[in-house]
Amino acid sequence: MITTIAVANQKGGTGKTTTTVVLGHGLALAGLRVLIVDTDVQGHVAKALGMKKGPGIRRLVDQAQFGDQLLIVAARERLDVIPSDRSTAAAKRALTTMDFRERVLADALAGIAASYDVAVIDCAPSVDVLHVASLVAADWLVIPCALDYLAVDGVNEMLALVLEIRRRAPEEAPNLLGILPVFLDRRMNETMVQLQILAETFGKLVLPPVPVDAKLRESPAFGKTIWEYAPRGRGVLGVLENGRRYGGYAQFVERVREAAQL
Repeated sequence: MITTIAVANQKGGTGKTTTTVVLGHGLALAGLRVLIVDTDVQGHVAKALGMKKGPGIRRLVDQAQFGDQLLIVAARERLDVIPSDRSTAAAKRALTTMDFRERVLADALAGIAASYDVAVIDCAPSVDVLHVASLVAADWLVIPCALDYLAVDGVNEMLALVLEIRRRAPEEAPNLLGILPVFLDRRMNETMVQLQILAETFGKLVLPPVPVDAKLRESPAFGKTIWEYAPRGRGVLGVLENGRRYGGYAQFVERVREAAQL
C-alpha cells in the first residue's frame, strides 16, 4: 500500500521543492521505492534533479479523461518523477470541468500503488483545484516554513484549508505530520522570534529545524540533491548544540519514516 505525503505551504519561497526532493531521495536511499509528483507549473523538481521538465500533470489529467499513459521518468535508483511544466496550467483549467476532480490525483496514485512504497507531492503555493486534489490524495502533510512573518502566516492558512477539507469530507483530509522550519539562521533576531512563535503556537508539531546552508541553494545548479552534493553539510546534519547535532534534513527524514511507519 502506497503512503502519500504532501509538501505544501500557501506562501512561496518556503523550501517546498527542496524539501520534496531531499525527502524523496532520502527515502529512496533508505531502500524505499519513491515517486515524486510535481504539481507546480514551474517544474522545479525535475530541474533540481538534473532532468528536463515535462507535461506529467497534463498527462495525468488526460489519463483521467481519456485513459492516456502516465508520464513517469526515472530520476535515481528507486526514485521516479511525474514532472511538471507550463502545461500544468492547462491541466488545472481542464480539471475545473471534470466530475470528481478532487479525486483525480488520488485515483491516479491508486492505479500505480503496487509499484511504490511512497509518493511525495510537491504542491504549488496557489490554492486551486490541483492543490486541493493533492491534499485529498495525501495521507500526511508536511508544511515547510521559512522563519519570517509571512511564511508563518502561510502555515495558518494551510491549516485552515485542511480543516475545511476535514469539515466537508473527514476521510479525505491528510494528517499533519509536522511543520518544518527551514532557513534557520541564529544570527538573525527575526528568525529566532518566528521559531519561538511556531513553538508556542504548535508545540510538538514543530519539527527540528533545517539550518540555512548555501549548499542547499547550490546543488540544483549541478543537478544534484544535497545527499549527492554535500551530505556532510549543515543542511543535512543540522547544527551543533550542547555537544550533539540537532535538526537538518537527515533528522527530518528519520522523523518522517517514524511518523508514517515507513
